[in-house]
Amino acid sequence: MTRADARTRSANWISRYNAPVALGILLVFGALVFDKFLTPLNLNAIAAQYAIIGFLALGQLLVILTEGIDLSQGSIVAFTSIVIATLMLDYPPGLAVAGGMIAATALGVVNGLLVSRTRIPAFIVTLGMLGIARGLALLISDANPISIEVDGFAVIGRGKVLGVPGSFLLFLAACLLIDWFLRTRRLGRHIYATGGSAENARLSGVNVRQVKLWVYTLSAFLTSIGAILWTSRLRSGSPIGASGYEFESIAAVIVGGGSLFGGAGTVLGTAAGVLIFGVINSCLNLAGISPYWQGTLKGILVLLAVALSQLRRSSGSNR
Repeated sequence: MTRADARTRSANWISRYNAPVALGILLVFGALVFDKFLTPLNLNAIAAQYAIIGFLALGQLLVILTEGIDLSQGSIVAFTSIVIATLMLDYPPGLAVAGGMIAATALGVVNGLLVSRTRIPAFIVTLGMLGIARGLALLISDANPISIEVDGFAVIGRGKVLGVPGSFLLFLAACLLIDWFLRTRRLGRHIYATGGSAENARLSGVNVRQVKLWVYTLSAFLTSIGAILWTSRLRSGSPIGASGYEFESIAAVIVGGGSLFGGAGTVLGTAAGVLIFGVINSCLNLAGISPYWQGTLKGILVLLAVALSQLRRSSGSNR
């Protein structure tokens, strides 16, 4: 093996595993500096809260892999929660949850159709849907939260299995499923191909329009699962909640090694990116630092990750 090959393999390894390594370092730091960091209460709080963001991040990963973006996720969470809470006033919980998932997924289909069938940029389409979904949530609820009095529903978001939040175990199962899907299924390979070069993918026989329709639909579907967990934890539907969740999901994908230029990103990196922000927020809270700094640090990390992605892309094109 030549030195150039060794450097290339090292660079690829670092690119693929930098987020898990960074997560490991942060976990060690938190354990050494804060006495309460490794307590079950703190770890479960991180797992439960960021399992919700995790589902959004998995959906965002699929979209970003195709060089797209979904800014509507936070509003879709609020919309889904209101639909579920409203339906639960008159229907069994199972039907209410199914209704919320269908309604959210339908918005994802609209996103996908507009992105894939028109020349409107994904940024504009999903920004518009951000306003539409939030407006529908406010309209249906008359701008008021809707309480959910069904006790069993809270188990979905608050239940534990062997001391571990069930929502986090569900997120891990989703990670395994999405990773398998991207690695082994034709659509998964087509998603990477579309992000690498939509024109080359089209010339190779990939139905790029269909791929883009699928990723926005799946993003909304996965977002609806996160919304169910969120609504269950709150025990109410909120038309104004989940604001900024789309930024959290985009940040997790980018910090986890995803590229806004498409074609790069993994489930492992995205899951690590989600937990990185969870650990950082926990450390800041334990240190008594203002929560306003959390948004600042997230923004800095995203900018650094995008800059590194741009440098890798430029160096790759130069070679």
